[in-house]
Amino acid sequence: MKHKKKLIALTAVCALLAYWLYPDQHPVYPASDHYDPKTQTFFNPEPQQKPTGLTGAFWKILTDPQATHPPKPLPTVKPDWQTFLAAPERKSRFVWFGHSTLLMRIGGQTIITDPVFGNSVSPIPITMKRFQPAPAEIDELPPVDVILISHSHYDHLEKDSVQALNSKGNSHFIVSLGMGVLLKKWGVPQERITELDWWQSTERNGIRYTALPARHDSSRTLTDHNQALWSSFAIEHGSEKFYFHGDSAQGSHFDKIAEKFNGFDIAFIENGQYSEHWPNNHLFPEQTARYAAQLAPKRFMPIHWGAYAMALHAWNEPLLQSLPLARSLGVSPLTPLMGQVFDADTATQDWFAEPLQ
Repeated sequence: MKHKKKLIALTAVCALLAYWLYPDQHPVYPASDHYDPKTQTFFNPEPQQKPTGLTGAFWKILTDPQATHPPKPLPTVKPDWQTFLAAPERKSRFVWFGHSTLLMRIGGQTIITDPVFGNSVSPIPITMKRFQPAPAEIDELPPVDVILISHSHYDHLEKDSVQALNSKGNSHFIVSLGMGVLLKKWGVPQERITELDWWQSTERNGIRYTALPARHDSSRTLTDHNQALWSSFAIEHGSEKFYFHGDSAQGSHFDKIAEKFNGFDIAFIENGQYSEHWPNNHLFPEQTARYAAQLAPKRFMPIHWGAYAMALHAWNEPLLQSLPLARSLGVSPLTPLMGQVFDADTATQDWFAEPLQ
């Protein structure tokens, strides 16, 4: 019996290693300024500086949670689904679930971005744990029409969430080029996947989605580095325009995005998980504020914070540093509670700056 248990355990370990080490087969895409068909990998037109000191940084994140986690649960509310679904035709509504997960009600359609509801955003689940449960679980969500995913990192692409949403109905996945391979592996039918390269667009039920450049990277295993693309997105319906940042460091591509779209109703921009150890992966607070001003939105909402600690800064440091500068540059921040239904005109407070009750 003992030998049988050992054999079962060894088989499980071997299967896990095979999953991690055996590369998925991706199509070969046309050569571009961010894809090399010879290596079959994507790259940044403006190269990234290599990360340094990762082991020490992640060890500190793991062993000193008081430095990065809120001292008490963050305030949340249960989403008012009736109010959310009743969004007027030209007045879209939203719910934030923490980090980069947003539910959007635009033009009578429900869209979710980078759906991540799990307890950890790491392949090692004892690390990078969620501060507290999301304000609602996937089975509580209304039917989702479109699932928009920016890239394949664990804090933006979660297998359990993808499979749960896939099982709920006929949601259509709009993703960055190369991500379809993994979605199909997880059971999403090919006909419900649209992959976009930078500057490519697709339209579904009157809503236009355009994949936009970003300066980042992608990987989930030891063998799939940069085999799928990373993007930000513009979402347009009627006279409304919204920007969803995904992940991106500073770069000249922001100038092109700002010039092409000439303002947004809301710009949802990354504001957190930055570090000098990985300086070209995420925006630092000052960069977030200046990019928000450059995009000229009616409102700027910081995302990529409030749920997981993936860097060495305090949980609310990104907003404490970026929002005063954004205001001085004429940008109006939007900081709803997680679970709150809001729109581009919702008045919000800097609740993250006050002692947690």
